[in-house]
Amino acid sequence: MRYVIAAYAACLTLLAVFAVVGAALVFEATGPSDAAEAAANSHSFNLITWELEHLPQKWLYKIGGIFREEQGSDDEALQRYFELGDEIGRLAGDAPGSDELARAEDERGDLEARVEDIIEGRVTSVLEEQNLALEPPLFTDLGLIFPPLDFELDPPPRVLAVSPRDRIELDDSYLLTPGLSSETALAIESSVETDDPDVSALVVTSGGVATYPSVINEGRSYERIVDTVFHEWLHQYLIFFPLGRSYFEGGEARTLNESVANIAGSELARLYFEKYGGLEPETPPPTPGPSSTPAPTPDPAEEPFDFSAEMRALRVEVEEMLADGRIKEAEALMERKRTEFEAKGRYIRRLNQAYFAFYGFYADTPASIDPIGPKLATLLEQAGSPGEFVRQASGITTQGELDRLLGGG
Repeated sequence: MRYVIAAYAACLTLLAVFAVVGAALVFEATGPSDAAEAAANSHSFNLITWELEHLPQKWLYKIGGIFREEQGSDDEALQRYFELGDEIGRLAGDAPGSDELARAEDERGDLEARVEDIIEGRVTSVLEEQNLALEPPLFTDLGLIFPPLDFELDPPPRVLAVSPRDRIELDDSYLLTPGLSSETALAIESSVETDDPDVSALVVTSGGVATYPSVINEGRSYERIVDTVFHEWLHQYLIFFPLGRSYFEGGEARTLNESVANIAGSELARLYFEKYGGLEPETPPPTPGPSSTPAPTPDPAEEPFDFSAEMRALRVEVEEMLADGRIKEAEALMERKRTEFEAKGRYIRRLNQAYFAFYGFYADTPASIDPIGPKLATLLEQAGSPGEFVRQASGITTQGELDRLLGGG
């Protein structure tokens, strides 16, 4: 057994080395070499520094647990952490710089490592139940989840996405520092588009990044955080299979990868909350009394707003306009629709070719019209479980291979 443990420890060491080396390669690949990268350079996100700072933290926390006695239950710790997140958001708007805000931030900071550890343990349990443990030589009897769950609740880097104006295609994407203001984002986009009038640029906020450990957006809800933890771990897991290794080829391979992680991540998160439950609301919603003002009756003549259908229809129309060379007309249409969506409660800061290019890789989202999304939904149903869906999808790299899995090729 000690040889098995030693081998596993050696694999963890190699994983740490790969994480830093991988960060170095990504950082080098996203260094300034053209107009877009030069515009982003002063705000670039240094993956190497981030990895070196955060990689040891999980293991230091676990070692420290030998001497630490936690207060309250795991559910109480989770409840308090997310309550503090809501409180910090309120105080940041109402009382910036106040002692009360500082105290709330300190208390949440003290809980962060414990909350990460709780979620990691619960996510690992769900993955084990779905038989997603890797079984390389020496580990077959241990059934260990590899890579081990490890994430950091932190402001995630933002992403600069660049597409040609005459078609929807992600040419490049660059990691930027977290927390950029809207003004700075606009300045970066403007600089890129001024230097190269043939491209469309957009700075987007990411929910997480599959570094190791993963960066998970600390400002999200408990439900969104758990979903994103599964999503980013799946990217790490898939790198050991053909689907993950083909990610940087772009095109179908990247769409398949992102869509599998999206679909499986959501299904695994559903199982997580079925097993562990969610957070208790701080106060129950008020029961309407007899004197309450009744809700307004919807106008039967007004059709319900279907954001997904509207976005997909817009994507099709924009693609057709761009194919006909009507670039300015397509851009005017996207801006007009963006304003209409905002009036109906769906805010999008900028809606352009780069928006569709970036979000179109997620074939199960409204920004995509790719048939891969519905096909993967069919594969999930056919597989019978999220774990089996991931195992089947992990070996494919093209839509043709997906069709053959579905029996259509």
